[in-house]
Amino acid sequence: MRRLAVLGSTGSIGTSTLDVVQAHPERLSVVALAAGRNRDLLRAQCEIFRPRCVSVASKEDADWLRTNLSYTLDLHWGEEGLLACALHPGADTVVAAIVGSVGLASTEAALRAGRRVCVANKESLVVGGALMHEAARAGGGELLPVDSEHAALHQLLENRDPASIREVRITASGGPFRDWPLARIQAATIQEALNHPTWKMGPKITIDSATLMNKGLEVIEASVLFGLSADQVAVTVHPQSQVHAMVGFHDGSYQLQVCANDMKLPIQYCLLYPDKQPGPVAAYPWAEARTWTFEAPDLHRFPCLGLAFEALRAGGTAPALLNAANEVAVAAFLEGRLSFWDIQACNRDTLSAISATPLTSLPQVLDADRAARRHAEVWVQARP
Repeated sequence: MRRLAVLGSTGSIGTSTLDVVQAHPERLSVVALAAGRNRDLLRAQCEIFRPRCVSVASKEDADWLRTNLSYTLDLHWGEEGLLACALHPGADTVVAAIVGSVGLASTEAALRAGRRVCVANKESLVVGGALMHEAARAGGGELLPVDSEHAALHQLLENRDPASIREVRITASGGPFRDWPLARIQAATIQEALNHPTWKMGPKITIDSATLMNKGLEVIEASVLFGLSADQVAVTVHPQSQVHAMVGFHDGSYQLQVCANDMKLPIQYCLLYPDKQPGPVAAYPWAEARTWTFEAPDLHRFPCLGLAFEALRAGGTAPALLNAANEVAVAAFLEGRLSFWDIQACNRDTLSAISATPLTSLPQVLDADRAARRHAEVWVQARP
């Protein structure tokens, strides 16, 4: 029996994780849940799964939950609450699905405490990847990727001789603007950018998919997870989102991982690894007629992807700087303070203005994160 702490339980990854738990009651249980301000959904989750430890955004949220639950539990809030859930003594597995760099400390702490960490918080790896590996080595923790592309790569690369690998390719749907001309992309509205053709996700990651920054962050994540150079990671646009990753070998051949575009599959892979069991997603329907298409990404129309490769090659704190600037820029766009095209401009300016330094510690990474946020916010405020 694996005992789970789910950080980000009311988000799309968190709710899908709990669906997987319900499909495997004999294998999985929930001992801790952490969420933000979606109090009604969290209350419902608590009544179903009866966790012993719960964290919310604020003391006010904790007080509300305490008076609206039918049972007593340990209630926490804020960053300390995330740590309390991640380090709960009853949990052996942590699903890290908090969006943004706020999930960095709890992910690092869980790895250092010897937990299996199923990481959907890509920022933890983008911002402090080497530190996450160091924490896992020091504490005996285990790091498994929840992103569909990286879970696919984990399956394709397992037990492979690294010397046999020429490249890996992760696929991108292309987002809502895949076929749009540049002028139309530059003038895209919030509603248009939130209209993803394939996945139903939160607003921040949906905007990142529209700029292809999400794929850029995944490129950095793949490099960190699997020890690959920037020249060994590539992106292929595949609108059907059925092939999730490919591995190319030195003999010229490729192997592909294929499954339905349902996040419950990679989540279940991480939770039950190394076992593969029937679950809440049906097997891939090969009897149905289908067409797959593949194309190269256009870095002229989607420059955020190119910026991610620049940050990966620069190394050190450069990915942290880019990630922080992007979080500020996307938030400003969603608030109506920036245009869609300004997102890439803010990211580019921040990455150019602040020098990257070698990665040495979590406090240093957080300092770089704060510096980039300050710079990006000043840049946003200076826009007409």
